[in-house]
Amino acid sequence: MLQMLRNWFGGTQQKTTPPSHPLPPPEPELVVPEVTVATVQEQLQSDRSPLLLDVREPWEWRQVHIPTTLHIPMNDIPAQLTALPQERTIVVICAHGSRSYGVAG
Repeated sequence: MLQMLRNWFGGTQQKTTPPSHPLPPPEPELVVPEVTVATVQEQLQSDRSPLLLDVREPWEWRQVHIPTTLHIPMNDIPAQLTALPQERTIVVICAHGSRSYGVAG
């Protein structure tokens, strides 16, 4: 019984064989820049103001939104990529940051 418990909890170590070919290098970690509200407010006053892209759901947007934002819910972004300007900085916003992070990345 003691041997059976040892086997269950790693008592017998099996040797691992190294891969026959080198592993590919890991992909670089994606870094999404974050900006403060104050920075965005300053940028909105400049000649090259960013586009605010609100990726919240329609019901969230109806509750409260910034009038100058472009509203495209997160799940609709892939179909709407051509609607986004290539020559303008885009600031993606949502309620908590997880959706905007996913869209920006």
